[in-house]
Amino acid sequence: MTPTNQKALLNRLNIIFAIILILLVALGSGKNIFEICYSILTFAIITNLFLIKQPVVFFTLCYHALQATIKVFFAEVNQISLNELNNYSAEADLAEALRLNCIGLILLSCSIYVFVPKKNFSVNPVKLDIKKLLFVYAAFMLIELLAGTLSQLSGIFQLVYKLSVLKWSILFLVVYASMKQKKKYYFISVVAMEVIVSMLSYFSTFKSALFVTLIAFLILDFYYLKIRAKYFFIFGGLSVILIFTWQSIKGDYRNFLSGGEKSQSVTVDFVEAYDKITDLVSETSQSEQKVINNTIDRISYIDFFAESIVYVPNNRPHTNGMLWMESLRHIAQPRLFFPNKKEIDDSQKTMEYTGLLLASAEQGTSISLGYMAESYVDFGSYLFVIPIIILGLFIGWLLKKLSQSGINDLYYWAFCIPFYFQFYGLEMASEKILGSIVMYSLIAFATIYLFKKHFDWLESRP
Repeated sequence: MTPTNQKALLNRLNIIFAIILILLVALGSGKNIFEICYSILTFAIITNLFLIKQPVVFFTLCYHALQATIKVFFAEVNQISLNELNNYSAEADLAEALRLNCIGLILLSCSIYVFVPKKNFSVNPVKLDIKKLLFVYAAFMLIELLAGTLSQLSGIFQLVYKLSVLKWSILFLVVYASMKQKKKYYFISVVAMEVIVSMLSYFSTFKSALFVTLIAFLILDFYYLKIRAKYFFIFGGLSVILIFTWQSIKGDYRNFLSGGEKSQSVTVDFVEAYDKITDLVSETSQSEQKVINNTIDRISYIDFFAESIVYVPNNRPHTNGMLWMESLRHIAQPRLFFPNKKEIDDSQKTMEYTGLLLASAEQGTSISLGYMAESYVDFGSYLFVIPIIILGLFIGWLLKKLSQSGINDLYYWAFCIPFYFQFYGLEMASEKILGSIVMYSLIAFATIYLFKKHFDWLESRP
């Protein structure tokens, strides 16, 4: 896509944002006007800053924004106030949580933008060997399986697991090579395999392969190839259908996988899991409205923030930076060298700063407060943006250094893809965000340093 076409696309999208805002304000309930304005403005800023310049960041932050705002759009459709959608206490201020999340996301976006480099359209990209890419992809899948056999409390687990996420870099290259060489069945087969296998696991990470494919389409369309709109609709539509389907069967299916135990484990074999999920999909009795409500609740992540706004400082004082300092200390002590490091109990922290009684690690559940809410607990409604801005500058700086590592732009985008998984949602605790970003960055830069001269092995020979 040429720069002129890119600019025209952004102009059209800005017009669409304006039309949506006008329609919602003019025809809506009038109960969430300011919240609707914050929400549309947040999406518009993220789109203008990153849709063209850095599609990985665009997709990541748009999902954060969706988690922050989806309830207000749902409230408008149902002609009710946002605060009527509280899941816990009646005093929780969802509207304030949405406002603070939007402010935080806008400032996070602007701080990332400071360093993010602009890439040009590639007229002479490399030609990749798909079979070699599939071989490397299979190798990373084996590494992922190895990580699954390790205890999550072992020092080597994080290293092996973060190394395995490079398979998403390879998937991006497979999508590129398949589309470029008109052999689409290669990447479709890989994505289908990932979706099927993950649907039979406890957490069902089927979204990962589909989201990576959508991000890949954005990058390729802007910088390498013309991707037809039908591919965006097909994979986007499939993602939505699977998300709603999963929400309708998740409870019963997970209970079957764990054998009725309150644990995040799988006690049945592949065939039994396949038979069960097939039966549940064909026999699900949940109403369409219930599935929609459950999906909205699952995507949204502002309830605990709203509870913390009521609880802190009324019942507990602000912590003056303690939570973010604990996060810095946590990543400064890698478990590989500090095997006795204290295990993180997200649920305990959430209960401590919301006053809620929630399931915890003892029940096989981890419920995070989320990095935005942690910043509020630390610094309050005005200064909470300080660590958010610093985090954005750090992410932008890492992406800039990645672009200066001397690799082909195609490989730059490939290494950018896994950044999505290090910063995938509002529910991530600050220590997990920092730990994930730092660990992946070390692995990415080490891989580039050690193997950069051998990347041409992936390319087709004349």
